[in-house]
Amino acid sequence: MMAETEQVDAAAFIRDAPLPVVLEIVRRLPVRSAIRLRSVCKAWRDITSHPALLAVLHRLKPPEPLLCFSRLACPDRYIQLRDYCIEALDLRSDKPRTIARFTDNTYCEYSENPYGGGGPPTHDVAYYGEEEEDQLDYFKPWLMVHASLDGLLLISFVNNWYVCNPATRQWAALPELDYRDVIGLYEHVSSGEYRVLYHTGKDDEDEEASTCYYVLTVGSQEGRSIGCPISPAATADEGLDIGLDPASLSPPVQLRCNLHWPPQERQGYHILVLDTGAEVFDWMSPPLRDADMKLFEMEGKLGMSVSRRNKVTLDLWLLQDYRNEIWVLVHRIELPVAQMPDLHYDDWLASVVSPEGDVLVQCPDLVLHCDRNGNLLQKFWFPEGAPSVKHALKESLLTHAIFLAPKGEDACEPPFFRGL
Repeated sequence: MMAETEQVDAAAFIRDAPLPVVLEIVRRLPVRSAIRLRSVCKAWRDITSHPALLAVLHRLKPPEPLLCFSRLACPDRYIQLRDYCIEALDLRSDKPRTIARFTDNTYCEYSENPYGGGGPPTHDVAYYGEEEEDQLDYFKPWLMVHASLDGLLLISFVNNWYVCNPATRQWAALPELDYRDVIGLYEHVSSGEYRVLYHTGKDDEDEEASTCYYVLTVGSQEGRSIGCPISPAATADEGLDIGLDPASLSPPVQLRCNLHWPPQERQGYHILVLDTGAEVFDWMSPPLRDADMKLFEMEGKLGMSVSRRNKVTLDLWLLQDYRNEIWVLVHRIELPVAQMPDLHYDDWLASVVSPEGDVLVQCPDLVLHCDRNGNLLQKFWFPEGAPSVKHALKESLLTHAIFLAPKGEDACEPPFFRGL
């Protein structure tokens, strides 16, 4: 009887609690725990399923840098098991969390060690695709993140492409995009559609051919050409015809209806901007040029990390006045290299990865997490090589229409959520 009374009291508390209290409770929970709350009682189910509340929770979620790497799962000399992983790093607790993983079986044929002695045998490794010398890395079944937006990830695995929500494990398959340069994922605000932007590179044999840009609506099977459109307000073509680095290396940031790319050498170190409504490109000026520059959202505005390889100083800039392109220096961060022996000899690069000034330093075999005062908070070891850290995830429990459409008969379920 007492247990039933306590359960009723708990349900009443959740039902009658002020919204700020409920937000604080749910905001501090891992997303998977918040999903499980839907099975506790009707009050929790209603709260954790309400779109307006979930939208607020998504805005309150801090961005978590994504670590993409592979590791040997089973050091067997005949059968090599390798994990391909994507982990989200909680900067508050310094605890990485696996959001996607796939273990690949690579079968190897034994042959004599050509170097003799007691060395290990050599292997003829079975890769996906044709086994050409210059294509071995390409055909490894990497999990690659190409974009992160609204809690969604654009991921490729072997030659399969998906837009998925790691929090809810929902997914939508895309047509193969391997031979195209995918440069972004964005929301078309007026329609609510999610669209992938890619381009075809210039043909080396035809110097007059122009780079052509395409828009693929998630759920469609073919992209739509938009040509190479430049805004009438642009004073010059800063390099649109040359194309862009892929989004897996240089991810753009969407603010309202505009998609922004970090300064690239191809674009004369300008910020390329796509008006997603009018589908035309323009350019903006960055605060600095000729450095490693990364963009992220900061208080509803555009933030930029500016750093240089093996340099102890890095800056965090904020685009305070968007129309007049006025940048403000928010933080200048000095890393105390004297107190970090790992940085004395290795080739390393630091980047600001959060509006609060958190810094991740990428070294050949580890990642360091520092605060904006340069204090070392945590080390993460990667014996087989440091991960790629290009994107950040803000988890979301919102339901998206792209996942409600029926799957095609040839749609292949992604294997990287199994067992998580």
